[in-house]
Formats: sequence, C-alpha cells, structure tokens
Amino acid sequence: MRSDTTPAIKLVGLQKKFGSTIAVENLDLEIRQGEFFSMLGPSGSGKTTVLRLIAGFELASAGTVFLDGKDVTQSAPFDRDVNTVFQDYALFPHMNVIENVAYGLRVRGVGKAERLAAAAEALATVQLAALASRKPSELSGGQRQRVALARAIAVRPKVLLLDEPLGALDLKLREQMQIELKELQRKLGITFIFVTHDQEEALTLSDRVAVFNNGRIEQLGTPRELYEEPASSFVAGFVGTSNIFSTSESQKLVGTSSVVSIRPERLRLSEAASHDTGTVSLAGQVQEVIYLGAAVRVIVLCEQIPITVLHQFDYGPAPEREASVFVSFKRTDLVSLGN
Repeated sequence: MRSDTTPAIKLVGLQKKFGSTIAVENLDLEIRQGEFFSMLGPSGSGKTTVLRLIAGFELASAGTVFLDGKDVTQSAPFDRDVNTVFQDYALFPHMNVIENVAYGLRVRGVGKAERLAAAAEALATVQLAALASRKPSELSGGQRQRVALARAIAVRPKVLLLDEPLGALDLKLREQMQIELKELQRKLGITFIFVTHDQEEALTLSDRVAVFNNGRIEQLGTPRELYEEPASSFVAGFVGTSNIFSTSESQKLVGTSSVVSIRPERLRLSEAASHDTGTVSLAGQVQEVIYLGAAVRVIVLCEQIPITVLHQFDYGPAPEREASVFVSFKRTDLVSLGN
C-alpha cells in the first residue's frame, strides 16, 4: 500500500545488457514524490537507458522497477502511469495543436468533450490556449516544445519523463524554457525525471541530480553538493569547471599527497603574494586571457602546471598575457577527491 513516503520511482539492482555490453550496472535509486530529478552524464553513460527502462521502452536484464510502490518491471509502456517528452517532440503534422494534445486521452478512450476540455486546460497551463487551432508547422521551436509538454501532462501521469527536451533549442530559448519548465513542475506537483548532458541545465532545474558514468551513478546529491563537494575527479571535471591536481601536482603546489580540486572562482590574482594565515599564494605567468563578458578566464602557469582562474572585473582589470602574477586561495577551498 502506498504511503506519503513511498518513492515515485524505486530501482533495485537494475541492470541492462546489450549483448556483451553492460549499459546499466546494478543500479539502486529512489526518486521522491514531486521531485525534479535529473540524470546527468556524457553520451553512453547509461542515463537515457535508465529513462527507457522506467518508461518500459526497454526491459531490464535484471532488477526491479517500482512505480509508486508497484512493481512494473515487466509491464508494457501503456500500463505504466508515466509519460515521456522526447527531444524531437514527435508531434503529428496533420493534427492541429489541440488534437495533438488530446491524442493521449483519445488513445485511452476518453470521450471527445472531456478530452478536448482536458487538452484546453493543458494548453492554458503552458500558455498556448490561443494557438489551439494551428498546425505544428506554424509554431516556433519553443511553442512546439510546450505543445509536447501539454500533451504529456494532459493525461496527468504520476511521473513525467523528459529525454533532453530542450536540446534542439537555441541558447536564449533554452534558458527561457528552463525557467518555464521549473515553474510548470512546481505548479503541477508531478515528479519530473529529466535526462541531460548539459551540467548547467541540470544544476538550474533540479532538486537532486544523479551523475552517471559507465552505467553507474558516480554521485547523487543536490546541485550545491555536486558543485561544492564533488566525490570524484569525474564529477569535479564534469559538473562545472574545476582545477584538478594529481597527487604529484598537489604535493608540488600545496604540500599535500592526495588528489584535490578547486573551482576557478575561488582563486584570486594579484601582483604580490598574500601572507594571510591559511592562504596559499603561487607565483606564475599568464598564458591565456579569455573574455567571457561578465568575467575573464585566465590561465596561469604555476610550477609548469596550468591553473584556471575566473577573474571578476570587480577585482580590478584583467592581467595581460605573459604577465607575472600570484594565484592565491584559501586552503579550506580545496576539495579532497576520492580518486
């Protein structure tokens, strides 16, 4: 019997093989009710396969998929109370917008008047009520994306699966849709499971993020935890930009014998060394200066080791290439990595 603490999705010992290739290996995961959960990782890391296993488009080689406390491991996709939004949106070109949105309800046998009313409500939720009679070809990319969302939420699924739905949009529109998607999820209270390879997108949208690598979860946590407390070199390098120093490099730079990382925004540039207690100052030479608009990325060579610094203009003008500088940071900002 379901309780308020029953996970929306629970995966136990989940495995998927394609021939001799293990795409997902012995995965245990719980996704909470009403959570915006993202699966982040590079191509081939297993995240999309996990989404397809939840949707029922793939069957697990081993393990169990629970939806709202019910074992759905062997259930067909149409017997699972989930819906999926794909990157290509998969809208029917011969149907107008409201017919596209109502299609899932039509397949489920809902009467015409009821399904059109539900479709109109879904369109109003994504602010497209005025475009109900248009064909998909008459819409912009962002509008088509919202129609696909409206079609998915019209059937009121317990879980909404989103497979890189913003990937086809240009940068400005993608940023706008990120805000709208998060607002929509809060309004509906539906569990969203979002697949992306874009770390900024995952950090922007999610309550929690699972970072995938080689069919396993490398780290699971809030966006802040992943960014500020990466558990491995892979997470530190994949989630945002980070300086990662090997054992020999960290010994040379900071006198420790473990792999450490530090974010570029934690570093400061100056013409003189800092003598503050607990601060490390490294002499170096500027190798490259990259203008980013609000800030400048500066690559400094210290002890023949390149260090990336995010220099804010509030701290003064950016140094010139080949200038001699000091890179300073607090020892407490170093993060010890597990590998």
